[in-house]
Amino acid sequence: MMELQETTLAKVRLHWGIFIPVLLFALFPVLVSLPLIFLFHGLFGALSRMGMPANPSINLIWLSALVPYLVMVLALVLATWFSYLKSEVTLTNRRLVFRTGFLSRRSGELPLENVESIYISEPLLGRMCGYGSVTVTTVGGGAFPLWFIGCPQSFHSTLQKAVLEAKKRYQM
Repeated sequence: MMELQETTLAKVRLHWGIFIPVLLFALFPVLVSLPLIFLFHGLFGALSRMGMPANPSINLIWLSALVPYLVMVLALVLATWFSYLKSEVTLTNRRLVFRTGFLSRRSGELPLENVESIYISEPLLGRMCGYGSVTVTTVGGGAFPLWFIGCPQSFHSTLQKAVLEAKKRYQM
């Protein structure tokens, strides 16, 4: 039997949609607190028009609450950016190799002849932005979810064809 050389069929990175939860986390407190900021601004404006002195320490209170929040958001953005840069999924004609994450690292290698099933999950936001999850299950029952894959339908199709070809070769 002739041994085939391993060739790369697809190499995908995580989709930029990985930043959406971080952006939602960053914007949610701002959107929730915006009405309160306008309320207090109007209240302090009305008090100062009535002759009551404005309290300049209020600005320091807002700033002291804002700085730790901005540091936390910046740390999350940087961790997500490094995770985005360090993650990749490679499909060859023999195996599926994945490395995802930065702080919490997941990596693995699956021989294609051991793949039992492939599932796609595309949430509404993922369908609108072009990303989804592709979960690969193996003969032994292991499930390997690959989150935030760009164009998951295309990747699923390529993976499915590669698995069928690998199983044909394995049976020969």
